[in-house]
Amino acid sequence: MPELPIYPQKREAPGYALERRLNRLLESGALPSLDALYRETGIETLRLTGASPDRDAAGRHELLDKQLEALSAIETAASRRDTPDLDLVRDVHRQANPGAEGTFRSGEAKPRFRNARPSPPRFVQSKLENLLDWLSAESGREMFPAERMALWFARFVEIAPFEQRNFRTAHLLVSFFARTAGYPPVSLRFEEAESVRAEIEAAMAFDTAPLVTRFNDALSRALDACEEDSRRGS
Repeated sequence: MPELPIYPQKREAPGYALERRLNRLLESGALPSLDALYRETGIETLRLTGASPDRDAAGRHELLDKQLEALSAIETAASRRDTPDLDLVRDVHRQANPGAEGTFRSGEAKPRFRNARPSPPRFVQSKLENLLDWLSAESGREMFPAERMALWFARFVEIAPFEQRNFRTAHLLVSFFARTAGYPPVSLRFEEAESVRAEIEAAMAFDTAPLVTRFNDALSRALDACEEDSRRGS
């Protein structure tokens, strides 16, 4: 993949400011409890994909619980390595989507985004492996988290490896790239959905800057919550 200019010359990349904020939080002790942020990520994942975490008769949020199970698997994996693998991708899809088996699609997929070219079924696994290999290469690992998120997100939803719920799986796995870099989990917001769609479409046409900015904002929002929590606890 070609290297793309993301920030103008002579301007500090937002990733450096986020790193300084993260380091200050870590130096003060550690990140506060992340349970609320994980719950927010689960809720926004469902809202963005047209689902609602309604209570069942027993008062449980069953579908939300499924998202939290998938996020728990992501947390464990991020503590062990810096790039997802195929097994994690399949597990997250299966855990987050009741009835899914985590198997890649066998039929053609209709494009859900302008500029998207979903992979033919026979190439789904190889293209997904290609993406993961690129993210695990030195050039991929040296990127700021928001840059890795943007590359992952746009490419994954374009490949569309599963029959359905690709956006949901991609959104949950964004937090992998946050956690492996030491940041709290992140989520986009339902209110941003139309803008996010346009930014994904731009990224598919090799303009990644708007989507990178979106994920930098999401990281900043997560740090805001941690900083506020830390102030309340001090």
